[in-house]
Amino acid sequence: MAVQPIDLQVLFARLNQVGREQALLRDAQAQAQIVAGNEIAEQSEEQDHRVSQAAEAEEGLEVVDDEARGNHREDQQRQQGAGREMSESEVFRDPDLGQNVDLSG
Repeated sequence: MAVQPIDLQVLFARLNQVGREQALLRDAQAQAQIVAGNEIAEQSEEQDHRVSQAAEAEEGLEVVDDEARGNHREDQQRQQGAGREMSESEVFRDPDLGQNVDLSG
């Protein structure tokens, strides 16, 4: 099948249009990659400036049970309080001390 001169005229007229379409398709992929890269850069910069929420602590050796810690503190306070009561009862106190005010100067 031979190419007729009229077909060549149509092909040459459309050649410029087809070339533009192909260039746009090729550039569209590159442009999409540039846009995606910019979005990723903006998101990472935003995450750098944002304070993130702390992750939940998992069970393990490094985790301390709050109830056990609270009970331990209560026990220590009781022991210290008992020691203070014993030391206060051993100290002699004068009942008249601090009851009279001397105004004679």
